[in-house]
Formats: sequence, structure tokens, C-alpha cells
Amino acid sequence: MLTAIRERATGWIAWVIVTLIAIPFALWGINSYFEGGSDAPVALVDGEEISTYAYQEELVARRQMLANQLGENFDPELLDSLEIRQTVVEALVENLVLRQYAEAMNYRISDDQLMALIQSVPVFQEEGLFDQGRYLDVLAANRLTPQEFELSQRASGVVDQLRNGLDESAFFTRAERDRVLALWGQSRKVDYATIDTGRFVGDFILDDDEIEAYYQSNIGIFQNEASIQVDYIELSIDALAESIQPDDAEILAHYEETKGRYRQPETRKASHILIAVAESSGEEQRQEKLERAREISQRARSGEDFGELALQHSDDPGSSINGGDLGVIARGQMVRPFEDAVFAMSQGEISEPVESPYGFHVIYLTGVEEEHQQPLEEVRTQVETDLSKVQAENTFADLAESFKNLVFEAPEDIQVSANELDLPVQTSGWFTARSGEGIAENRDVRQAAFSEDVLSDNLVSQAIEIGFDKLIAVQKVDYREAHPQSFESVRQEIVASLKREKSRAKVLQMGSDLLGELESRSQNTQSWSRFILDQGLEIESLPEARQEIPAALRTLGDTVYALGAPAPDSIKFGGLALESGDYVLYSLEEVIPGELDRMEESERNLVEQQLLSRDGPGYFDQFSRSLREFADVVIYDEQL
Repeated sequence: MLTAIRERATGWIAWVIVTLIAIPFALWGINSYFEGGSDAPVALVDGEEISTYAYQEELVARRQMLANQLGENFDPELLDSLEIRQTVVEALVENLVLRQYAEAMNYRISDDQLMALIQSVPVFQEEGLFDQGRYLDVLAANRLTPQEFELSQRASGVVDQLRNGLDESAFFTRAERDRVLALWGQSRKVDYATIDTGRFVGDFILDDDEIEAYYQSNIGIFQNEASIQVDYIELSIDALAESIQPDDAEILAHYEETKGRYRQPETRKASHILIAVAESSGEEQRQEKLERAREISQRARSGEDFGELALQHSDDPGSSINGGDLGVIARGQMVRPFEDAVFAMSQGEISEPVESPYGFHVIYLTGVEEEHQQPLEEVRTQVETDLSKVQAENTFADLAESFKNLVFEAPEDIQVSANELDLPVQTSGWFTARSGEGIAENRDVRQAAFSEDVLSDNLVSQAIEIGFDKLIAVQKVDYREAHPQSFESVRQEIVASLKREKSRAKVLQMGSDLLGELESRSQNTQSWSRFILDQGLEIESLPEARQEIPAALRTLGDTVYALGAPAPDSIKFGGLALESGDYVLYSLEEVIPGELDRMEESERNLVEQQLLSRDGPGYFDQFSRSLREFADVVIYDEQL
């Protein structure tokens, strides 16, 4: 399937296909993994086959996803080991086991749920709104009908329903929550003194022999890498699109053919005030929040400024600072109760409290934009751009095969292919096998340039595919061998490096010695402070709240927060080397538990959500493992 996609799809369609591949199950559907076929299966799960075709497709999809995520750090050999391939099969087995269970238990998703799922997928959206034309284009590019795709989404949706049900069954006790809140809000009084890693840099005088010896023993570090400069030709959809200028008749025809793409659905603008209700709240707490929401609604209806009320009372920090403004809202973007209320209101209306999973909302409808067809005059530039891209994609598809054939058939001179395709020959800057600019930013281009054919035989490379919408071929212009940097050019760098190393070692020794002296003294604040000041060091205080500790002192923060509280009228002290090379001596004077009654409700809600998100996925994993354990599974390693 991926080969067909690469041959048939280009431009923005190709981009969305790559994105589709990167979204597990949500877009490829799980039924394709379990379709039968004439090929031998890689596994049997309670008698149902997972075909070799499905396994290979999943392996290729994962390779593509990793390549997109890791970029130049991606190593194709990552997926070549048997262990990794077995992991891929196990994932397919796990999903088939879950699908079988969901079917046996008659799990279903409604048409509304299916529609919301599909409309929420970013690659089907235009400027944040679901676009029917784009949806059909993407499916067509993947040789899928809407019926096939929606069937696959129903299959994956029931598994998600099972997952969500287990995730949302997580709970915690009040005592557990309070313990975590106390830790969450905990602060510590910590003083520290820093011995800077460069403290002794100026104390060292290096002789030429030492510097020369360092250079000779580390000469592999001081190398100018081999570099190359290439001529290249490039065929790309973007370049082709820039050269295409459709006439008025073509623009009008394209607009009429794709009119649905330029239809603006109804949208609304609204502000809200959220009175949050935690999932663990009892009925009494829920009623208290409802009464508070009703009171705020009444005050807004009586003429009080809605924005001021939102700023003072809303539990939604993202919108309250803007007076509760949520911006433009389209169908499918909000939870259903909120959306239903917004689209049932009249402009200028303020609602009674509307309940959602987040709590109670007081909604102020500030604007209505009715559904309408955007006229050609309004979207002409976009239509022209879309048409140019479509025509460029067609031209690219026609020329791509010729490009590949020409560079293969005329490998001695890149100018031959350039003349046949009417493409300019361009010259790159110098680049190495590890880095470069322009076309050499791409690893595949660098690999081709340093291949034996190009580097040693001076031939034109085969066509290099950059994504799905660009082809490049390169031929060597000039080459520079790797060679050592001269001693004089790196002398100062070596001197600075040696002095830093020596200073760092001396700082570490000094810190260890001072810590040893501290341990022989009284463990109290006065004794610690007097000793530190006697060494000419400056005492600083670590921020009491852990989240405010700067990144450079994160190691110190982790260390002191791992310590138990000191005994009354005593301190705990210690020392450690930071990643920077600095050495810090520290004293822990007091551990201050978080005060539950002083914590904001938003903090409580966040801790509760973290407790639920910690336990919920664990329930699902345990359930999934138990299904796998009791299933009759056979995996054929020879098929992997």
C-alpha cells in the first residue's frame, strides 16, 4: 500500500498521508490488520489470523512514523531485529484480542460519536474546522471509500470505548489525595554555597610540551571532516506550482467543482464562566457549585460586566484572563452539552448554568456567523493556489518517472537530464557527511553524495526522494579529504580545555575537603553559616517551592527533596558536583508540609487528575494482559 501511495500521491495530500500513518489506529483502522488473505499468517489468535500482509504494513507504517519523528537520528536497522519484529506482532495480537472481546461484549459507538471522532482529526480540517472536501480527498488518495474508513473507525472506536471505560474507573481515597497534596505543596528551606568550576583557571601555567602532548593524543578530535560540493537538479511540486498561472476559465471551473470546500459552516462566538466540579465531589458539593453558578448567571443578567465576573470567578485559567472569551466555536469542537447550549442560544443571551464533565458553565453568546457559501471573489487567491497545486501535482506525476529514468540512463553528466527536463543545474555549498545547508540539510542527500557511485566514480546519483513531492539528483563538483586542524589553529582551544579540566578537578577536591571539615562540626545553622563565610563563599537560598528551582540547580533540588526532615534544632548538609562542574555545599534547615486549606481549587483538581491518569491506564494494561494470557495465541517467527 505504501508503494502505491508513494507513486500516486504528492503535495499536501502526501503530507496528510504521512500524518495518517503516524496516528495509531485512529486513521488506519484496525480491521485492515486482521483481514484474511492468501498469504500465510504471522499469528493466530483464538483461530483468527493476522496475515503477513497486515504485519508488513504495520512494520512499514512504524518505520515511516519513526523516520518522521526522529529525522536524521533515525536508523532503519532499528526495526531489523527479531525482538523488535516480535514486539510489532505482539501489538497486533493485543489489539485483536481487545477487538474480539469488545465484539463479544457488544460494544458499539453511535453515529454521533463516530462523526465527532472523524471531525476531530486535524488532517481533515481547514483552519481548525472539518472540511468535507479534504476528507474525501485524503480517503481517495489512500484508495479508501468513506464506508470502508468509517467501518474501520467503528472498530477502533469500540476498543477506545473499552480503554476509556477502564481508564475512567480509577479512583482514589481522600486520605491518599491529601497525602499527595501535602507533598505537592511541600516546600524546603535550603541554603547553599557554590564553588565555581572556573575558580582556579588562572592558577595554571601550561608548558608547550603538555599542550603538544594533548594535541597528539587527541588528534582525532581536531579534524576537519571530509567535505563535498555537488551540482544538482531538483523537481518539486512547489517549484512547478509557482510557474503555473491558471486562467480565469480554469479558476472558475475549479471553484465550481470544489465548491463545498469553500462553504463556511455556521460558527458562533461565546464567552463562559466555569465553576469547576471535581469528579470525586459528592452531591452536596455539586449542589453548592450549581447554586454558585446560578448566582453568577443572575448577576450577569442583571447587568454586571461579564468579563469582570469571569476574571474573578471562572475556574478556566485559559479564558478567564480574557474575560471568558472562547473565540470562534464550530460544531464538533466542544463537549456536547456545551455545544448544544451555544448553538441553541440567541446572540446577546446569557445562559442558565450548563453542566458538562468539567463542571457548570455560564455562557454568554457574543456573535453568530451563519453558514454561507464564500463567493469566488472572496476566495479567488485560495482557489488559484489550490488549482496551481493540483496542476503541479499532475505535472510532477508525469515527470517523476522521466526524472528517475533519465538520471539512471545518463549517469555520466547531470546536464543531460537537466536539458531533457528543462531544469536548471544548481551548485550546493560545501557540506560533510554529518551536516550541511540547503539541500544538504537532508540526510538522504548527504548519503547519496558520499556514496561510492558519486564520490569515487563521479556518476550522477539515482533520484533521491525528499518526502513525496520532491526529487533530487546530485553529481560531484569537488571534494576535500578529511585532514587534521593545525596545532597552532587549535592551541588556544587546547589551553582553555586543559585549564578547565584542571580547575574542575581542583574544585571537586576542594568541595570534598570542605564537606569533610563540615562533618566534624556541629550540625546547626550557625555553625554551617560561619564555616561557609570563613571560606570566602557566598550563601544563597534555594527557592522554597520545588517548581521554582532553576534548571541549573535541578540536581541540587532533586537531592535535597530526597532527604528526610532534619531533627529539631538541627540541619542536614552535604555537597555535590553539578553537571556544569560547579560544586555546591548545602544545608537543609526545614521541611514545610503543604497546607491543604490554603491550596487553590485548581491545584486540587490537577492533583486529582494526575492520580486518576496514573491509575487508569494501569487498569487497562492489566486487563489487556489478562486477555492476552487466556487467549490461544500462536506466533510464527519464521514469517517475521
